[in-house]
Amino acid sequence: MSDPKTKLLIVEDDISSQQYYDIILSDLYNLTIVATVEAAKQAIQETEFSVAIIDVSLPGDEDGIDLIKFLTVEYGQTLPAIAISAHAFPQNREDAMTAGAVEYFTKPIMSGILLDAVQKYI
Repeated sequence: MSDPKTKLLIVEDDISSQQYYDIILSDLYNLTIVATVEAAKQAIQETEFSVAIIDVSLPGDEDGIDLIKFLTVEYGQTLPAIAISAHAFPQNREDAMTAGAVEYFTKPIMSGILLDAVQKYI
């Protein structure tokens, strides 16, 4: 039997942040949590997601900004990207929004704010 809950992709390499997202989102949404851009691209090929929550700083050759650019080019507005980062400088926000993010939040993010943002783009 398939899960009728809306599917969210979470791209986050920090284990404690992964656990936080799982706690606040898993009752409402079907979550796929991955730690790299490569794993995110693989997941997108296998599953249709409604929203992607993407950490800007990720390990590997590509970071969250690269993934947001990829999603914008490949999927346009059909897979909105919410960028989350520990970096609070205006340039970080500008980079994410220019890449195509629909929202930019700094960590730690309050659960209500994240829930509202996800609901806004479903």
